[in-house]
Amino acid sequence: MKNKVKIFTFIAALIFVFSACEDDDPNVIACFNYSPEQSIKVGDTVYFTNCSQEALEYTWSFGDAATSTESEPYHIYDQAGTFTVTLIAANGGITETVSKEVNIAKEVVACFTFSPEENIQVGDTVHFTNCSEEATDYAWNFGDSETSTETEPFHVFTQPGNFEVSLTASKPDDSQTVTQNISVTADLSYIINYGSFSGDKSTITAYNNYTNEVENGYYKTVNEVDLTSNVQYAYNYKGNIYMMGNNADQIFWVNNKTFEQTANPITTDIIKPRYFVGKDDYLYVSCWGGDIWTDESLSYIAKVNIATSLVEKKIALPGGPEGLAIANNKLYAALGYKDSIAVIDLTSEAISYIETEAVSSYFVKDNDDNLYVSFVSTWSDPSTSDGLGYINTSNDELTTYNFSGVSSSYVNVLSANDDFSKLYLMTSAYDASWNLTGAVAIFDVASKSFETSLFAEGISGLNGVECHDGKVFTFVSESATANGKAMVYSEDGTKQEEYETGIAPFMIVK
Repeated sequence: MKNKVKIFTFIAALIFVFSACEDDDPNVIACFNYSPEQSIKVGDTVYFTNCSQEALEYTWSFGDAATSTESEPYHIYDQAGTFTVTLIAANGGITETVSKEVNIAKEVVACFTFSPEENIQVGDTVHFTNCSEEATDYAWNFGDSETSTETEPFHVFTQPGNFEVSLTASKPDDSQTVTQNISVTADLSYIINYGSFSGDKSTITAYNNYTNEVENGYYKTVNEVDLTSNVQYAYNYKGNIYMMGNNADQIFWVNNKTFEQTANPITTDIIKPRYFVGKDDYLYVSCWGGDIWTDESLSYIAKVNIATSLVEKKIALPGGPEGLAIANNKLYAALGYKDSIAVIDLTSEAISYIETEAVSSYFVKDNDDNLYVSFVSTWSDPSTSDGLGYINTSNDELTTYNFSGVSSSYVNVLSANDDFSKLYLMTSAYDASWNLTGAVAIFDVASKSFETSLFAEGISGLNGVECHDGKVFTFVSESATANGKAMVYSEDGTKQEEYETGIAPFMIVK
């Protein structure tokens, strides 16, 4: 009986011991928080606070292959996304797992490009392309006190210099700024110096529109060779300045920003080119075709494809075409050896004529696509009906305004001011001693009449007149072999500057 009691007591003790052991197992609870809780960006430090209970060991997995066994680690994410962070809290063989998602927002990346990327001059339009990421707002600073909040603005720099252009791209709680340097040079215009009939070829004088300074011999400075022709006319068209060269006869061109000539000239089917106008990918070039003063039938219009640099067609046009203009899909040609103006339909190429009382030389086109034309009296075709004509290009009706002594010089005898309220006409006048010298008359467009007072007079060797950037340039060539000069006036007739140029200056091209 005693043995049975002892056995029973032993079994009860074991049951008590095992029960006591089960009651002593830890109640592990896994728990954590993290900060910051939102607006976390790539590169930010995320701090993890451990709020687990009855755990002795910890295993962290941050969802990006990184792990830690620290109690309260921190972690830095190197890419954006949503990451599942897991904490395993353990005590002996007892574990519990808890997971939370951590959102790493994409960073704002500020980025922009601009065009053109080089050869930017004062007055050029610079277009900005926004390549930023994750931004909703933009703040531009162009470095010249001008700003913008547009996504992709454009900007015109009004003075030369190096400008730090910055873009701040942002969204709530994040932003980034990027800066680029833009170099802007002064815009140049180019005075064309004809040269001489005795062998001197043309030269170019660069005119700095910002500093009002000149540099002679500019073509040679840039291209390291001399010009090989006498330039009759030049004009800026589709990114190039095209020049009509005689002796040697050719059409050649330079880049309108760098002034570099990188292509061979056009010489085939180009004989004594005088002037041109552009339409789409074509130049229409007035060519004399030879000694027009002995044979008026030689002259023609060359239709030049500037994409292929080839003369695609020669349109016969007797009478010595000089100045040209395009209006209402018609090509108007002033004829220097015939009392008429040729009108060529550009679709059919049919030719009609507007009869005139004097030979014509050059056109200017007004804001309504109508034309003013200069009429001159020449040694081969004298007339008392020199002056100006007005052509309504819708019906080709001509109205004339007589003014005696209009110059028969090359090209720039007629120029309009910026708002086309006045026309400046190169003419001649007698001084107090009855010496004939150059003068500039003004035609008032609104009243359709010449002003009673001359704009300028007494200019010996006047060789051209042109309105340019709110100023009136007159070009003077007192000698056929010596350098000439450019005299610059304000529109009220006040002389502002005078510059030495090459031989026989006659026009300026921007």
